Amino acid sequence: MCMKQAYWNLDLIHLSAENSAVHLNREFILIDNLDMAAEEASADWEFVNHPVKLSFVIVIFCVTGRMRIQLNLQSFELVANDILIVQEGAIGEYHGMDNDTRIAVIAFAPENFQTISQLEANMSLQRQLYVSPLCHLTSEAMEESLTIYRLMKAKVGETGNPFRKGALLGYVQALTYNGCHYLLSLDSDTGKAKERSSSRQQELYTRFIEEVRRSHKKERSISYYASVLCVTPKYLSQVIHKASGRFAGAWIADYVILEAKALLKSRKYTVQQIADMLNFANQSFFGKYFKDKVGYSPSDYQNS
Repeated sequence: MCMKQAYWNLDLIHLSAENSAVHLNREFILIDNLDMAAEEASADWEFVNHPVKLSFVIVIFCVTGRMRIQLNLQSFELVANDILIVQEGAIGEYHGMDNDTRIAVIAFAPENFQTISQLEANMSLQRQLYVSPLCHLTSEAMEESLTIYRLMKAKVGETGNPFRKGALLGYVQALTYNGCHYLLSLDSDTGKAKERSSSRQQELYTRFIEEVRRSHKKERSISYYASVLCVTPKYLSQVIHKASGRFAGAWIADYVILEAKALLKSRKYTVQQIADMLNFANQSFFGKYFKDKVGYSPSDYQNS
């Protein structure tokens, strides 16, 4: 599999151009290497180790082997029976996979991500995605998921069927409900997820990270986030450090730098434009900020 360009916004149009992709009007895209020979199966994308921002929802099933991804500053290694759910707006870097790795990928427009009506199940799903988008399935759950994937792939191929989209939405709904059932069973068995959700400090950490994801392009001060979360800056930093081992300011800076790296690697914008987009007073201030955090000037990083 090969992409021809490192994209800043990796969208469904570019993804649908992937050689092994099948799609329905570029709204639903399915890609897999399940039946490929070893020499064909490895993904050789040119954006390896380059951050890209996703404009769609993507679900990755790892059937065998290992796959390495960084997502919103967190590193993940998918192994057999793992599933990774990445939501719109995430910034990710693909770091490669082993030759024996077999994966199945479902990508679709955010509006096609079927939410669920049961409040408890919906909260369980959202909580899990906030804490970690990676989940390990049982062999039975993975096999059922792959069965649904294959049904989806077959449905896309029914070009004479005017109801394909509705059927695909139903399959996504089935996958979502299955995932929620699995997460709720883990809650019941271990109680760990409920303990996390009842922790005020964990809740504050989760809310802080979500606010940073939304606002880091405009706001870099701890006082801003403390005000939004109705706590003092000192208390916020203490709680974030206790919950994550890192201070609030470090999280904010990392999100700003991650966004800057993705913009620079896109080569669509000048350094001055990126400084403006990230709400820096001027290019010089942005350059000093970036070099202090990364060790390179923005221009040197862009051309590396």
